[in-house]
Amino acid sequence: MGLWRGGLVAGLLAAAAAEWRMVSVHGDIQNALNAVQTQEGDAAKELPKLRTEWRQEFLLRFTLNHPLVQAYKDQKVCVVNSFRSEISHKRAMFALLTDDVLTEKFPASERKAIAEHLPMTRMVKAGKATWGEETVDLLDFIQKNRETLLLRPNDDYTDLQTFVGMEHNEISWARAIREAQRAPYVVQARSAPARSIFPLMNYGTLEFREMQVDVQPQAFMGKVAGCPSYVSPSGVGTYSPSAGIAPTFIIDPKS
Repeated sequence: MGLWRGGLVAGLLAAAAAEWRMVSVHGDIQNALNAVQTQEGDAAKELPKLRTEWRQEFLLRFTLNHPLVQAYKDQKVCVVNSFRSEISHKRAMFALLTDDVLTEKFPASERKAIAEHLPMTRMVKAGKATWGEETVDLLDFIQKNRETLLLRPNDDYTDLQTFVGMEHNEISWARAIREAQRAPYVVQARSAPARSIFPLMNYGTLEFREMQVDVQPQAFMGKVAGCPSYVSPSGVGTYSPSAGIAPTFIIDPKS
């Protein structure tokens, strides 16, 4: 089963055949699941892909006893971006990684990388929480530190809004905090985005504009295997005709 975008499914044939083929599946998740074809013995098994949003719907609508889950557990289907990868779309992971109690046994190099590159993050909820070296009343802390914080949905794939504290006044920020308690949200320390100058062709004219750069690492088998960059005037989640994916090169200086 493949999880690529674009309506394509990777159908894994019998091991002896060592052959892949692409099939097109249309319709909603139920129609896709109805398209599963299973035959006896070593015959081909064709399974529909699940897009990220479909995977979430699958987990909401079906139990872990579903035949697709069982086939996945038995390693009888090939799953790209498996159910386990769902955790990579949850910002709550940053709350775990920025908790010193949970990471105290991490290697020193990993703790250093976390401290340098991950923003302090906590799930939004009433009660006490650690923030750096302090223990704070979290909701009160969020209210009083509006200009240095963000409220973001826990899930990457959602219609819920991100609230940038410095863009709100005290009244609208209080409203944002209330909304963040009704659905899974995280509060994060705001980091300055990386920006650089890029050449752009605008109706035949070469222009140079400052653009925000968001690097998006791609991991495979536990290792980073690539990293395209999303370049835009205002960052990920905003539309602009000048925004898009750019190739990323790591250039080592000559020795």
